[in-house]
Amino acid sequence: MFNVINFQTPSIIFGMDTLNQVGLEAKKLGAKRVLFVTGPNVQRSGYVEKVESLLKKESIEVKVVMPERNTPEPTTDIPEKLRDVAKEMEADLIIGMGGGSVLDVAKMTASLMNNPLTVREYFGKERVPNKGLPTILIPTTAGTGSEVTKHAIFLDEKANVKKAVASSNIMPIVAIIDPLTTVTCPSKVTADSGFDAFLHAAEPFVSKAANPLTDVIALESINLITKWIGPAYADGENLEARYYMALGSLLAGLVLNNSGTSLIHALAYPIGGEYHVPHGPSLTCLVNSCFDYIMVAKQERFVQIAKAMGENTEGLSDREAARLALDAINEVLLRLNLPRSLTDLNITDKSKVDQWAIDGYSEQRLLSRSARKLSVEDIKKIYINAF
Repeated sequence: MFNVINFQTPSIIFGMDTLNQVGLEAKKLGAKRVLFVTGPNVQRSGYVEKVESLLKKESIEVKVVMPERNTPEPTTDIPEKLRDVAKEMEADLIIGMGGGSVLDVAKMTASLMNNPLTVREYFGKERVPNKGLPTILIPTTAGTGSEVTKHAIFLDEKANVKKAVASSNIMPIVAIIDPLTTVTCPSKVTADSGFDAFLHAAEPFVSKAANPLTDVIALESINLITKWIGPAYADGENLEARYYMALGSLLAGLVLNNSGTSLIHALAYPIGGEYHVPHGPSLTCLVNSCFDYIMVAKQERFVQIAKAMGENTEGLSDREAARLALDAINEVLLRLNLPRSLTDLNITDKSKVDQWAIDGYSEQRLLSRSARKLSVEDIKKIYINAF
């Protein structure tokens, strides 16, 4: 088979102290007035003042906004309100700095500047017709990969389900990844976001959408994250761990952007929406059940994951080596104190499974990439096994 590969990526600046380049990058984009979307944690770290100073040094006006939210994922009204702020100040560039939710809000705010509908009307694949304002995104976690992707996740309060805008027209123009900005990231967020990044590499690797470019990047990402997530979690000031986790997360984001996630992320949406579970735990509680169910379709790929995670597969059958990948994943979850089942999240009501399965099945944008074709009944079994 001869693959046709369309590999998309923003301009990427990676490395220690690269945050110092934000002013010059904004100037290159012709910015005069910047809406800077961030959060209180970034402000407490002192980075808000630093970014403001770097922009003002280039004679660029800047307005800082810190949108409040009461749910782990932002609601759809937040970027709609910020669009009004951006229009009032006649912003010509949006900068987002923070975790994945902040970056998603920044992307969507920029998009709404040139697209007239509501966020809900852009849910789904390639529904955003026009490019928005240019964006520079700076992650402070390692991480969601949002700084290099065409995805933005929001809570649809009407349906009480997390949904995604997935469009090339919302992809950032510039991503600045400075590992030093992740040093103040709390250990729990380090674990949650770090394992999310792991899945951004591993899940596409065992999906139908994998390709030769993303395969190479995914295995390197899996290797880096597996090796360094423990040290970063144990000591946030370990700069070597922070550096390689940021690199592993960046690579995973590139995989996510070009091959996309699948089963685990699709089935996490109903859980996250109903129980307002943060994104990371909504994934980890489903990993075992989902990967176990699709292993029959991609056994040899799970063998490669086991090897990338540093497991010794010598002398084992492919079946044994593939199972070793799940064992290794479980060991990582245990070390990071992450939930491995729905019960670990205190979710015990199985009466909701039928509706979850229907909602999960509706996520065909993601499920169409699953290596195993799944019915609603299959998805029910996966949820039941996740308790």
